[in-house]
Parts: sequence; C-alpha cells; structure tokens
Amino acid sequence: MKLFVISSRVPYPLQKGDKLRLYHQLKHLSEEHEVILCCLSSAKLTAEQREALSHFVTELHVLKLSWFRRLWRMAWSWASDWPFQVTWFTEKRIQNQVQELVAKHAPQAIYCQLVRCAEYVKDIHEVPKVLDYMDALSAGMHRRANSEMRLLMKPFQLLLRTEGTRLARYESRVFDYFDAATIISRNDRLLIPHRDRDRIEIVPNGVDLSAFTPANPGTQNDPIVLFTGNMSYAPNVDAAHHLVKDILPQIKHPRVRVILAGAEPKASVKALASDRVTVTGWVDDIATQYRKATLFMAPLRIGTGLQNKVLEAMAAEIPCILSPHAFTPLNLPSTGHAVVCQNAEAFASAVDDLLASPEQSKEMAKRAKKSIEGQFSWNTHGTTVSRLLRHVTQNASI
Repeated sequence: MKLFVISSRVPYPLQKGDKLRLYHQLKHLSEEHEVILCCLSSAKLTAEQREALSHFVTELHVLKLSWFRRLWRMAWSWASDWPFQVTWFTEKRIQNQVQELVAKHAPQAIYCQLVRCAEYVKDIHEVPKVLDYMDALSAGMHRRANSEMRLLMKPFQLLLRTEGTRLARYESRVFDYFDAATIISRNDRLLIPHRDRDRIEIVPNGVDLSAFTPANPGTQNDPIVLFTGNMSYAPNVDAAHHLVKDILPQIKHPRVRVILAGAEPKASVKALASDRVTVTGWVDDIATQYRKATLFMAPLRIGTGLQNKVLEAMAAEIPCILSPHAFTPLNLPSTGHAVVCQNAEAFASAVDDLLASPEQSKEMAKRAKKSIEGQFSWNTHGTTVSRLLRHVTQNASI
C-alpha cells in the first residue's frame, strides 16, 4: 500500500518526542508499505537526515517554510480562530505543493502527525486519512497557563490560555475531517473535546529495548539522580528547575548528584549547573546517561502525553520517582512500578528511602522493566498504526 505521511518536522535527529515517535513508526510501516514522507522545515535537509530516513521512505520531500511569511501570518493571528501553532505551520504556497504531491503519487492513505499539519490534508476527501493527535495539546497549554504565576508573565499566561482554548476548539473541529485518529494515552483521549473521542485509537509510544539496557553492576561512590529530555521544552525546563531548586536541597543523602541530560538547554537550565548538578546538553547516545544513573526522576508538573524518558528509564531498569503527570499515562498499577510523588518533600524523601533500600529499589525496577517489555514495544504499536491505515483504506473502497 502506498502511504503519504506529513509531519511538521524532519523526524531526525531524535531529540524530540514527536520525531522519535514518527521515526519508529516509519521504520515499521516501511516493512509493509511504500512511504512518501513530506516534512515541513525552516532549514535545509542535512546529509545525515537524508541518510537516516532513506532506509524507510521511497521519497522524501522537505518543504521549506518562509520565516517572513510566518511572521506576517503571526502578526494577523489574533484576527483568526486558528491555534497559533496551526497558523505558524500553515502556508498557502506549501499547501498547494502538498496537494500536488498527493495528486502525483495517488496514495491509498494519508497519515498526518499532529493537528498543526491538519490544514494541509483535511480537505483532500478522495483519500482516506488518519490523524495522530499524539497528545491533548489544548490541555497542555491550559496547564502551562495555570502554572504561570509570575506577575511579569501575565501577557504570556493570556497567550497560553488563548492558545489552549483555540486548540480545544480546533481539536474538536478537525476530528470530523479524518477517517480515524490516534493518540498516545487514554488520559489524553479523555481530554479531546469531541463527543466521539472514544473512537480515537490508543497508540502509545514505545522504547527501543535493545538500546536501553541495564548497566553492569558495580560500585558507585556518588548516587546519581537523572532527568532527561529536550531542555528547551517548557514542561522539561520547569521540571529541571523544580528538581534542582526545590527537591535537591531537601535530599538528606549528602553526596547525591543530579544530571540533566538533553538537547538545547535554555540559559536558565544551563545556569542550574554546579558542583552537584551537571547539564550535559546534546548527547549522541542518551542511553549512556541512563547507565550512569542510580535513580531516575521526572518531577513534571505541566504537559501531557506518555513520556519517552520514563519508558527509557524503566527499560534500563532504573528505579523511577515520578509525578502523577509522568506516571498516569503509563496505565500501570499504582504501586510497585515507581514511586509517585506530589510535592518536593515527597520527592526528596523518596530518593533517601530508595537509596536506603537498594534491594527493594532493584525489585521495583525489575517489575517496571517487565511491564515495559510487554506493553511498550515500537513494533507492536507500529502494527496497530498499519492495521488502522489498512482499515480506513478498505472502508473507503466499499
């Protein structure tokens, strides 16, 4: 079957969750289907990107967004009811190019990642379409707005609330343009404001079990608490600050160190570095950081969706201390797989308790790894996407 896939980013390198998700989906889909990949970008495609993706796609089209046109659209965005990110990514010139590519290749199905790309394909009615919401983006925006309490940031808070409201309306409206939809977790599905949201297929993220393996046992002088993720993404930036400023000072163990590992750290994250805190920046192989860790912590307070970082930590058999935001989307039993904490004091106590009970910590980590192996394989979820695309194609031909 010939598939046309459209994405708001080139899905390589794998420093963002949407890139990681699409990369592994393409890897699986290419085993059964002919894939034409169309990506939006403001930069030229690198040789490394082309090489990485050439194994999975028969054709790769990167359509370059104009910075001038983007800024012009944003200047008028308050007069529209589109979400700002849809305005940011939607360009009429590129819309025509996408439609020409679809007409040229005549695919049997279209797979669209994220609502920010929906305008490019939603009115192509002759080809069945599947939309991957990924997360309930509207809920994430509202959570970020509600967490912003600084007086000087009130205009930004208003912007986030407006975007959240626009996204909620758009997420509901765009649902009816597609033949099927997917989302990462049941929690996120409940937050999509459409009466038929139960029809959205749950397709969780996965983890490369061959890459994230437990470290060889050995002696470790200083316990390391690890947090990973793209360090320019607002929920990760907030979590990094929460870990270093609120949690670390309350940990009683005197030698605990923190590693913040991930691409594009903001200046405020870099400023967290000290003799007890390491900020790595981009890491070629993030699995090496997991193998250094004694404990993994994800004190996320905002954002939505299933966290790849948690899957990776559990696959690497690291005891995890998580916020409800990080744990709930896993849909695992509430005890025995991780320690779930609501506030800084509880996070700090959990670190001390797990360090004082290494055997108990190890058993919890093993239990979590076993669950991850059974439920979060990229191949399993890639099969679900492939089945759904076949289903909408068969229904369209009836």
